[in-house]
This record gives sequence, structure tokens and C-alpha cells, in this order.
Amino acid sequence: MHTVWSDGSGTISPMAETAIQRGYHYIAITDHTKGLKIAGGLDEERLEQQGREIMDLNRLFRHRGTDFTILRSAEMNLSPTGEADMAPSALRNLDLVLGCFHSALRRADDQTSRYIAALQNSDIQILGHPQTRIYNHREGLQADWRRVCAEAARLDKAVEIDGYPDRQDLRLSLLKIAKEEGAKISLGTDAHPPEQLVYMELSLATAALAKIQPEQIINFMTSTLLRRWLDGLHSR
Repeated sequence: MHTVWSDGSGTISPMAETAIQRGYHYIAITDHTKGLKIAGGLDEERLEQQGREIMDLNRLFRHRGTDFTILRSAEMNLSPTGEADMAPSALRNLDLVLGCFHSALRRADDQTSRYIAALQNSDIQILGHPQTRIYNHREGLQADWRRVCAEAARLDKAVEIDGYPDRQDLRLSLLKIAKEEGAKISLGTDAHPPEQLVYMELSLATAALAKIQPEQIINFMTSTLLRRWLDGLHSR
């Protein structure tokens, strides 16, 4: 496996060094965006500042001769109707964007429309922690998951397995639907400190239980193939 997605939370360099120790070739730092103020979400200016820090670190890795890259990324907050909280101009400088819901998460009615709207946002490549469930706290949203996953497949976008122990979202039953519909799968950790990168093993275990093949998982792409996939989505 080539990579891991994680929440940098101000620890970009330690995250990268730990990922290198784990044998990864690249990592995506996906801090929250400004709509999630409680988590210190980044606005456009701070996101640009983080991007400059990432570019400096990437130059350092190249100078060292280290085969490793940090991807400029974000976990973009989405409204209950699937609208983004960041200017498209700021997102175009990023390598990849996870779109995630963080509000109106206890609704009992069908929420398929918000997922379809999110996937159809041209700035998003991955739908993050899709069901939004948290063990012993929140069951998560209900939707026509077959339709959601089919739309992800049609658009060549990915749905995430968030390996954070309290989440493990997508759950196994929904992941099997994603597999059947042919949606790409993204393995994430939701890691905040570097030691939580170990949560990748939970994401990987869930994918294995669902019998997802490596070619359906974007984390198994080489950096060249990942860039090619992302470039294809960015050009639409």
C-alpha cells in the first residue's frame, strides 16, 4: 500500500516522518476547513499557508533523496445540502479534497440527495466517513447507498473507509454495496497524532473482510497512477 490519509492537526512533519517509517510513498494531510470552527478549521488563507509548508517539506524530501511526497489536501466541510464551505479557487491548488458532512447528522429521513450533491461537486474526489456514524453516540445517516455508490462509480470518485476505531465508516454491509457498484475505495485513518496512523490497519482489515481487490482501492495506486486519476477528475 502506498499511502494514508490523515488529519494533520498541526503535526505535518511528524505525520510525514511516521508515514515514511511505515513504508508509505505519500501521505495526504486533510485538515478540516473553515466551516467546522470547533475543530479549528482552516480558511483559505491558512490553507494556502499550510500548502507552502507542505511544498517546503517536499523539497526537503527531494533533497534527501527520499521517495516520499505530501499531498496538499483538505477535509472540506459540507452543508446538509451538499454545499462546500471553501472558495473553488482555493481548492484548485490542492491535490485532493475529501468532502464530509459534520452537521444535521441525526436526521432519520432519507438523505440520498445530499450525498449525490456532494459527489457531483467537481472539487471533491473522495466522500469521507460517508455514513457519519460513531459507536455508542450516533447511528449515522440513512440513504439509498446503492444509488450513492453507483453515482460515485459513474463519476470515478471514491468513498472512504474511515479506520478511526469509533467510526469504521463505511461499515462492512455498505462497503459490500460499494464493491458491487464499482466505486473506488479510499482507506483513511482520521489520525490526529502520528501514532494514530496505525488505524490504517483497521481500514485495511475492513476492506479485506469485504473482499475488495487492491485495484479498486486508490491507496494502492503508485504516485503516478494516483496523479493520473486526480488529473482526470480535475480536468472535468
